[in-house]
Amino acid sequence: MFIYQLPLELLLIILINIDGISLGKCRRVCKRWREIIDNIDCIWRKMCLTEYKYSSFIARKKSGEDCEWYHLYRNITTWEVVTSFDIRIRDFYKFAIHDKHHLVPIDYGILPLKQKNGLVFYDMQSYCNLPATLPDKDSMKVSHNDYNTALLLKSGVLLQRTVECLTHMSAAYFTNAQSFVLTETQIYFFKEREVFVCDLKAKNLESKLMLHCDYEIKQIQSFMGNVYLFTTCGKIVSIEKNGTVTTKAINIPPEWMRQIRHMQAIDDRNYVCYSRNIFKIETEKYQHLYLEFPPITALFFYGDFILIGTRAGEILLYRLSSQQADAKPNFEKLTDLPEGRFAVQLEVCERKWGPVIIVATYFDVIIMEIDFFPEDKENKPPLSSKKLFLIQRLMRVQDRMHMGLPKAPTVT
Repeated sequence: MFIYQLPLELLLIILINIDGISLGKCRRVCKRWREIIDNIDCIWRKMCLTEYKYSSFIARKKSGEDCEWYHLYRNITTWEVVTSFDIRIRDFYKFAIHDKHHLVPIDYGILPLKQKNGLVFYDMQSYCNLPATLPDKDSMKVSHNDYNTALLLKSGVLLQRTVECLTHMSAAYFTNAQSFVLTETQIYFFKEREVFVCDLKAKNLESKLMLHCDYEIKQIQSFMGNVYLFTTCGKIVSIEKNGTVTTKAINIPPEWMRQIRHMQAIDDRNYVCYSRNIFKIETEKYQHLYLEFPPITALFFYGDFILIGTRAGEILLYRLSSQQADAKPNFEKLTDLPEGRFAVQLEVCERKWGPVIIVATYFDVIIMEIDFFPEDKENKPPLSSKKLFLIQRLMRVQDRMHMGLPKAPTVT
């Protein structure tokens, strides 16, 4: 019996119970097998979440749906030997002013950049400039999913969504919101110590109070349906899907916690925090603490490894599995930036043929391209229908901001 003659249910059971490497070998048997396996994306999603639970979550959020789960799986696997590949470095964007925050974190494959006239957007698959410029250059966060776009402004959070039913609200403005996290079905945000949720599938975009936190909130994250609040005093407040609330301290002595200035987190068990020479990383498998860590100018937390920028212009790879107890940190050097420049921000976006590392300095943006699978490279990949909807949302936000906020229904 040929593979394509098997009932789909039986084929899924067989394929979903083998490991990713074996599945990749099955994919290479013949063209027909490759087409069948590639078209069952849920199998690769399961492989990613089983073998690379946190790295694949970050990769999916950063790249959006331009990469299928199969491409994410093989890219993350190939990061194990990233230093064996050539890295192409080139200038991408130059700024007229000196700033440490030119780059807004990449999301859904879209890179926002701050310029003098506002926020501009680039698609990181094609490097094309999207036809939308937002006049508020102080936006610190922009997030997307298939049907929603959210922006953090000085005075609140603006939400724009693509609606199929004209009776549904297409936008909302949450005044005084200090930060947010966008998931597929909800947006969570906080105002001082109060945390709110808004159902993105509801007809009306109304927020509901979830929790009054006992501590001042610094950061909000969401993972696998749970919400995590990171406080200024070193606590992590977890809100589970069933409503259970728990609090624990970050696993670092209180006298050192006061010196921590920077943090990147996935959930309550996977985070990295650092300041000057103190470096603390906590994951499900590893707990590392250094009191004399080399000074960091930029950092990107990718779950199983970390990209680090140094003042000497190096881009280093810190692999958690390569570290030894009671020893100095072990790094793999990816490259040196040209002309004495050094990174102040780092981002990574996966593409079908390999990752692109985005490096922001005080005056420009540099890209580092790594072709894991050059045979799959596309010179100018077309924009998907979901990317076109995203562009429409950005243009609608642009119109609203030019008219002055709030022009969307306001939620206080």
